[in-house]
Amino acid sequence: MNQEIDAKKIKEQLVRITENRLFNKSPRYVNLISFLVEESLKGNNLKEDVIGTEVFHDNYTAAKNDGLVRVYMYNLRKKLNTYYSDEGKLDDIKFVLNKGSYKIGFIENKGIKEPITNERSIKKQINKKSLALILTIIVATAAITYYYTTKEKLYLWESFFTKDVSNVCVLADQVVLSKKGGNPGEFLIHGEINSSEDFISYIKKNDIDTLQKKGYTYFTKSITHSIYNLSRWFFQHNAEFLRISESEFRYEETKRNNIVYIGQHKTMSVSKEVFLRDSKVFQVEANDNRTHLATHFTTIKEGQKKHYRARFNNSISSEYAMVSFMPLNENNKALYFVSNNDIGTMAVVDSFIDPDFLEQFYKKMPSPDSYFNALFKVEGIGRTDVNCELVELEVMER
Repeated sequence: MNQEIDAKKIKEQLVRITENRLFNKSPRYVNLISFLVEESLKGNNLKEDVIGTEVFHDNYTAAKNDGLVRVYMYNLRKKLNTYYSDEGKLDDIKFVLNKGSYKIGFIENKGIKEPITNERSIKKQINKKSLALILTIIVATAAITYYYTTKEKLYLWESFFTKDVSNVCVLADQVVLSKKGGNPGEFLIHGEINSSEDFISYIKKNDIDTLQKKGYTYFTKSITHSIYNLSRWFFQHNAEFLRISESEFRYEETKRNNIVYIGQHKTMSVSKEVFLRDSKVFQVEANDNRTHLATHFTTIKEGQKKHYRARFNNSISSEYAMVSFMPLNENNKALYFVSNNDIGTMAVVDSFIDPDFLEQFYKKMPSPDSYFNALFKVEGIGRTDVNCELVELEVMER
């Protein structure tokens, strides 16, 4: 990568990029790429908290470690790739932002050829272009015909696989606590503490100084299982997503991204503000005579309340899992896979990335673009599901 390119040319390229339609209506991204280019020209290696402070100012606090910078860097990388694959493909200089890096590099575009001045060469080039155009039209027509006759129906996933959208996958995790001065191997969890903000609020409210928040959280088996299968599903459809744990998730992300949530309801923090907020049928309640860490789904129809609680014994396990598909701000969408136990979460994620299952499920919908809340009963042995049955469905008004 050539860092000896004239700084004036680099700044001219920066102006060209920031005036492009992909950037000119996004002041935050203009500020971000301008700051990165300036620091790169100075030879500075940036850190996440420095970028957050300089670009987002009062909207960023390093102590929160909320993933804000990583989301914007992810989106900036996609914007640059889109720009250089279209309007910017003939630019003299290309800005390169490698995955996992906060430093922009600059390379000269060697793909640009000198103008052809020989008349015969011009005619020859035109003939080649005409032939190439004809072949392109033939191939494109065949490809389009094949695409629309064999295209796999993706239903709700279309929103996440559309070009240039930004997707964030929120993973349910549990904040880990310990007692000050306690044994190093001992740890605690608390149902009211699912983020740094929850921890601070709890100790202030209860005037407690004997607890401390560990520097890590933990995930259950359903997260590793589901994220692996979901990653393969996105890769198969040429899409990707950024992963953020629930304890680091901030509500502002729902204004900028499509959201996929995977995991437990009982450890939700910010996501509780969105999940089922428009439902007129479903609620989530704490289980009777259980701790705050146990919840169950409830339906209310015609004034009658019905409870759906997990059942476990030595052989067959029975759990309920919710799949919710809803609109967010700025035309973004949210998709929730929620259950309090591994068996339920894994079952509904696996089902909704199965084209055959999706086809059967959408036969119950009034249209392919319907929003919904769907409750499933999952039965299995141990943590392996053997049956996933729809028991309640609420179709949301658009």
